[in-house]
Amino acid sequence: MGVIDGRTWLEHISPTNCWSLLASTPVGRIGVLNDSAPEIYPVNHAVDRDTIVFRTDPGSKLTGLLRSPAVCYQVDGIDPADATGWSVLVKGRAVELHNPDELRRVANLPLHYWTLGVKAHWIRIIPDQVTGRRIWSRTTPDASPPTGGESENPDESAESNEEDVHHGQAPDEQ
Repeated sequence: MGVIDGRTWLEHISPTNCWSLLASTPVGRIGVLNDSAPEIYPVNHAVDRDTIVFRTDPGSKLTGLLRSPAVCYQVDGIDPADATGWSVLVKGRAVELHNPDELRRVANLPLHYWTLGVKAHWIRIIPDQVTGRRIWSRTTPDASPPTGGESENPDESAESNEEDVHHGQAPDEQ
């Protein structure tokens, strides 16, 4: 468990856990700029070596990505009954994949579409920053937040509990 802010009851999710949540959530939302206006689209995605990949067809989303590659990508899980949830936000840049070997490799990733039709363009999000937060519910006025501060997972050092992850170049940047 990451560090919990006693004032807001928000837990900062470790980078390792952020990537696990991204990998286990089949749909996210990509934020792109289109003619200087933000637009948000749901997409099916897969995690590929600390990047996110998805397919798309020509249209507003692809045009926006190619004109302004700075993007954000978000996945979340919400439980309205318990007033709890989590959110992972990835900030980075989108690149279209063109390398035939890379295209063959990513075509074998477990990416399941919810819409009909073949998507002609593969897009990779190369993260600059990955952050995550878990919202805990305060069920009674005198309740204390769940125990936290120290990781329950011995593999998560204080260094891995930092809020941001910065990455270098992706495997296929053309």
